Formats: sequence, C-alpha cells, structure tokens
Amino acid sequence: MKLVIQLVLLVASAFMGYMIYDSIDSKIKLEEEIRSRKDVVIERLENVKEAQISFKKVKGHYAKSFAQLKHFLENDSLIIVKAIGEVPDSLLGQESKALEMGIITRDTTKIPVRAELFKDNFEKVVSEINIIPFSEGTEFSIDAGEIEKGKVKVKVFEVSAPYKEIFKGLKTDNEGIDMNQALTIGSMTEPTTNGNWD
Repeated sequence: MKLVIQLVLLVASAFMGYMIYDSIDSKIKLEEEIRSRKDVVIERLENVKEAQISFKKVKGHYAKSFAQLKHFLENDSLIIVKAIGEVPDSLLGQESKALEMGIITRDTTKIPVRAELFKDNFEKVVSEINIIPFSEGTEFSIDAGEIEKGKVKVKVFEVSAPYKEIFKGLKTDNEGIDMNQALTIGSMTEPTTNGNWD
C-alpha cells in the first residue's frame, strides 16, 4: 500500500511539474508572439507615416482615407528640386545669395511616387498598407484634419490598430492586456507624426 501511495505521489508531482513548465513555456511563447506582432504592425504604421508625409508635401494636407493615399502612391508624382553647381566657401550657408548671383541654379523635376517610395516591394506595400496584420482583413482606422496650436493651424493625421485586432486568435485572457488599447501613429489632438510606442 505504501508503494502504491508513493507511486501515485510521484505521478502527481511529475504531472504538476509538467503543468507548471507548460504554463511558463506557454507564457513565454505568448509574450514572444505579442512582441513579434507589434513589430510587424509598427513597421506597417511607419509605411503609412512615410506615405502620409509624402502626400502632404505634394497636396498640402494629409490623406483622410486609404483610398486617397493609395491613389496618390499609385498615380501621383513627387517634386524633386536639385541644386546645380556648387556654393563657394565664401557663400557657405547663403545658398539664396548664390542663387541670385547665378552661381548655382535649381532644377525642378517630377518623378512618380512609385520610383521614390517603397522601391524594393512597392506593389506589396501599397496593396497591404491599409490592412492591420493578423486581423484577417480589418482596416486601420484613419483620420486627418487641422487643429490650432498656439494660434497656428497645423495639419494632422492619425492611424491606429486596436489590440483586439492585432492579437486576434491569441489566448490573452488573464494576461493583463487591455484589448481596448491600440497602436497609433500621429494624433488628431497634437501636431505629431510619432507612434505611441516611441
């Protein structure tokens, strides 16, 4: 009888040990997956930011929808201004004076956006730019407009992805993750193009 009890205790402690190990291992894997997913989403939000900044340089405001942004990326051009000639040492920091004197000239050219942005994989970046990775097709929320800061009107944009979409399919219950939070780039209340992870 003593042997049976010892055997039962041995099996029970081995099972408990496995359960603790499995729980710790699962938590580590979940944390790695959360970090990895955040990195992928941040990379896509950084692409949105780059596209929005280029859009504003050409249009004077940010795109309010992904349809606008995609149309710009696929069909529009960027204006590139190049200085031809060299500013002499005596006029360093006075490019406008060198321009007036005819020492340098400026050449303005238009190049397609696709030739400048996301050169390595333009088609893929543009086709996916509006979709939250891991969300099974949900779009980022996007907005743009104008705010007043210190009596100056400033153009702003905001793009965000809620955690509930980023972490879709993961077992996040009891992990202390607020699924109402989001990864956001830009702001509709502050003149910034930074992400809330910076």
